[in-house]
Amino acid sequence: MQVWASLLLYRQILDEIEANGYDNFSKRAYVPKAKKLAALPKAYLRSLMPPPSSQRRR
Repeated sequence: MQVWASLLLYRQILDEIEANGYDNFSKRAYVPKAKKLAALPKAYLRSLMPPPSSQRRR
C-alpha cells in the first residue's frame, strides 16, 4: 500500500507543479492534507489488486 500511496501523492505534487506553470522556484507546489488523506483509500484498493502481469497468465 505504501508504494501506491507514494505514487498517488507524488502524482498530485507533479500536477500542482504543472498547474504552477513549472515554476517551482517562486511558488511552492502544495497538496493540502485533506487531499492527501482522500487519496489513501484509493491507494489501499489499488494495493489489493493483483499486478497486471499475473492477470495475463491464465
